[in-house]
Amino acid sequence: MTTYLSNHAIKQEMELIRLRPGDPESTQYGLWNAILGLQFPVSQGFITRPQDRHSSQAGAYGFSDLHTYHYRGTATHATKFLIVQCKRPSASTQSSVWRQAVDQLDEYLSNTHGTRRPANRTPVYGIVAIGLKLRVYKYDDVNQGVLNWAPRGSGVKGGTMLNLDKDATKVQWILNHIYHNH
Repeated sequence: MTTYLSNHAIKQEMELIRLRPGDPESTQYGLWNAILGLQFPVSQGFITRPQDRHSSQAGAYGFSDLHTYHYRGTATHATKFLIVQCKRPSASTQSSVWRQAVDQLDEYLSNTHGTRRPANRTPVYGIVAIGLKLRVYKYDDVNQGVLNWAPRGSGVKGGTMLNLDKDATKVQWILNHIYHNH
């Protein structure tokens, strides 16, 4: 299976993150924007919006790092199906930062998808990315929150921390599943 590692620019960005873990969170945005752009091409109706604004129940606003949408066919409204929440690379070993990122992801997905009518419920996913590590989540409409997730057949148990470099085949399999099931 061909993975995102076949792209030179993506490999270079991953190497920079490895060599300079103290760089700001924005280095994550560049890497993930490239991966998402490759996986979900604009030529097929996909758009990834950086710093997409969400309102919370308290009336305050939050900004998801990368929110991917799909305009199917000639649709005028896009389906929102994936949020990638990033944190600075140096925080990849800090459990409190992982919890904060998951809490933010949960809030953004709940605010965006928590009031969907049952007929409009399509799968919605989230990824928390810190450095070269990531975890994958799926929004649960019943509990209105995110759950650890991995698709069947991926060889990954939900909640497993993956590495973009070492687990590229598994990560690509998950991204392919999201592409075909949203």
